[in-house]
Amino acid sequence: MERVNMADKKKGNNPSGSDDSFSDITDMIEQMMQRFGVGIEEFSDEPFIYGFSITQRANEDPEIREFGNIPSDYNDFEEEIDPLDGPISIDEKKPLIDVLEIDGEVYVTAEISGMSRDDISVCATDQYLEINASNKYYTYSETLEMPLKVDPNSAKATFHNGVLEVIFSVMEEVGKVDIKIN
Repeated sequence: MERVNMADKKKGNNPSGSDDSFSDITDMIEQMMQRFGVGIEEFSDEPFIYGFSITQRANEDPEIREFGNIPSDYNDFEEEIDPLDGPISIDEKKPLIDVLEIDGEVYVTAEISGMSRDDISVCATDQYLEINASNKYYTYSETLEMPLKVDPNSAKATFHNGVLEVIFSVMEEVGKVDIKIN
């Protein structure tokens, strides 16, 4: 296989004549770096995190959740990025979250690294869980819909080594109830 000089590739002088599939990725990275208003060397101290999880339940469309510290409105590379809009601020992270339903309980596990227990606030209703965490270095925020109705008063939360776990009891469905008329 013939080696190609990166400077030649950038100038469009690819002696192999093959279509360079990485040129689009390189262009996207360069656009992003221009949009952030800084050079790549300035990001060596602070990692960029981006990922996604896919949940597929029977007879439902797949649910795709993003996490990381890159704002979600900049994850769509189909849209044109305008450098005149100013630099992007990355000040809020999305935690990696797993939700499991096991034996009448819902387990929510969230990775919230860099925080202490006192930095974290957790609130819940029967259908939603809200996680907020903030210190002088990071801010995490996520509101997620529970897969089943849960009893928020049954919640038990623990936080160890950057991992928050919240366990809820599932609310039993109360079927049709006859109401006596007085």
